[in-house]
Amino acid sequence: MNEQSRDIRTIQLPPWGRVAADPGVVPWLVLDEKGKVVQPVRRFLIDFIARDNRTGSVRSYAYDLLRWWRWLRVVDVEWNRVTSAEVRDFVLWLRAATKPRRSARTHSALTAGTTNPITKKTYLDDRYKPRTIRHSNAVLRSFYDFWIETGSGPLVNPVPLARSDRRRAHAHHNPLEPYRGEGRLRYNPKVPKRRPRQMPDERWNELFTALRSNRDRAILALAVSNGVRASELLGVREVDLDWGDQLVRVVRKGTLAEQWLPASPEAFIWIRFYLQELGNHLCR
Repeated sequence: MNEQSRDIRTIQLPPWGRVAADPGVVPWLVLDEKGKVVQPVRRFLIDFIARDNRTGSVRSYAYDLLRWWRWLRVVDVEWNRVTSAEVRDFVLWLRAATKPRRSARTHSALTAGTTNPITKKTYLDDRYKPRTIRHSNAVLRSFYDFWIETGSGPLVNPVPLARSDRRRAHAHHNPLEPYRGEGRLRYNPKVPKRRPRQMPDERWNELFTALRSNRDRAILALAVSNGVRASELLGVREVDLDWGDQLVRVVRKGTLAEQWLPASPEAFIWIRFYLQELGNHLCR
């Protein structure tokens, strides 16, 4: 498809290929319409997982690359001949497109895109959010960086940096501060600032009272007191509790590094109640 005649509004991505789990080195692979592995993606993911990235990140990258491969199929451009024009049009398409759904919305149709009046959390709709587009751009930038290094990809990364950032990397970097990456990507949409969410005390008391076990109360109290992710919180063991300083040790999602986080006195009270119940149950 010619770039000059490309009409973004008429493009629909076909349900081509899929992401499949695999018992091999790469836990998630992108398969084409014939069920064959997309080798450029597989080779990139091998390098990606060798850099100590988690399985969940591999799956996320695989889905972004599957969507990109579908786009390339529609615009009829080889993956190693891509220019910034394809990335630009892809971003424009993501901003205007509707997410494909396996089945139509039923009960969620009334709340999609609205804000919960109690928690102030916005329900997801069927549009691609700015954070999704930014993540897609970062994945493509990393993918083509890998292939440019191997000498098998395009000569220039098709995911360009913003013009204002095209200067010597870290030219004025303060050595006392951490590096923030190579610069902003040109086609990254702006992310709106999130409005702080809160729950009225009355609703909080209702929620806490509705819980049926001290385990659930301990989990909720911990999550609220230090903002830890659910996946990190559910991995906490008794040895990860510092009762004296009231700290909880968790394994961070991205870096897999251990980190001690403070928790409220109320959270440790409910943890103690839960452990007492657990000990009594084991002694029976």
